[in-house]
Amino acid sequence: MTGEMTMTLPIAAFYAEPRFRRSSPKFAQLNAAREWTPKTPGASLAFALDYYRVEIFANEKDRRLACGATAHEDVCYFPASRQTLLRAGTTLADVSCGYSIDRAGFEETVTPIFDSALSRLIRDVARVPKNQTGSIASTVISIARARYIVSVTGAGDWLKFDVKWISLFEPNDTDLMERTAQYLERRLLLKLSPALSDAKCN
Repeated sequence: MTGEMTMTLPIAAFYAEPRFRRSSPKFAQLNAAREWTPKTPGASLAFALDYYRVEIFANEKDRRLACGATAHEDVCYFPASRQTLLRAGTTLADVSCGYSIDRAGFEETVTPIFDSALSRLIRDVARVPKNQTGSIASTVISIARARYIVSVTGAGDWLKFDVKWISLFEPNDTDLMERTAQYLERRLLLKLSPALSDAKCN
């Protein structure tokens, strides 16, 4: 998939969206703050507003099981329709794979998200002046309420792709996230190596 196709939400999928508790006192704390830092009262809600994303699932049962409370007291997940999300302007750049790497449904769900992220990353790299060094571009892939930051650094004529993970709020397993990062690195290699264009990631 290329171009706009990579940004279109899959039709044969089920979606859950995060909603934030309107009565949370943290909203008032953030509005009252003159300066914003990680130590600002209510800062955890500000992080949560960006951290929790619409999630995609392969079937309705998995979506139903994922809905409900999160590890953040002011965030809950609810079922959402594709039509509602499209009207709100939601694209693949805004969504998360609801499955961890060990779950059935992971591969089919993460693939369009990964392809869209890689397309954005390559587009951003192509806009950078030749031979620029240091950090060039980055993108985020959200999987099972953890974030994987894919970054590109330049050193002369060479580009280095790297994957790091971060988990806020949710009690994610370190080994699982390491394996997910390694999976993404292998998938990057397959996508970016012309000689391996027909290979499969495992």
